[in-house]
Amino acid sequence: MAEDFFGELGKSISKATQQAVDKTSVFIERTKITAQISGEQKEIDKLYQRIGEIVYRKIRMGEMAEDSEISPIVRDIAARTNQVTNYKRNLADVRNMKICDNCGSVIAMDAAFCPKCGAPAPIAGGRGSKVNNSAITESAADADPKLQAGKEEMEE
Repeated sequence: MAEDFFGELGKSISKATQQAVDKTSVFIERTKITAQISGEQKEIDKLYQRIGEIVYRKIRMGEMAEDSEISPIVRDIAARTNQVTNYKRNLADVRNMKICDNCGSVIAMDAAFCPKCGAPAPIAGGRGSKVNNSAITESAADADPKLQAGKEEMEE
């Protein structure tokens, strides 16, 4: 009787262990596939973003006509770029710094040249000086390798 009890107990434990192993294997495989899907989706999203950046730049440069679906988005990007410019001015004021007229970087008040782009810095009294919005956008393209790659593709 004790043998039957322990024999059945051993079989039950073995069966439960095998079920746990099977469920763990399925869970691990599901997690791995989900991670692969997520990774591919992120790469697709980056490509979509790159296409959008190229289209936006071509529209702004007049190389591509806007259509009714894209026009509101282009205007929204321009408005948000202006808002970023305003935030940069505020940041420069709070930090007692100034803004490079060429690239839009926030730089030290006593800097003679922008450390980012090398352009002559605005005069020290020009704190919060007017920033060329297109320079900020252009410098973003120059600073971001993805945007630069798109810029090179456009030039080919």
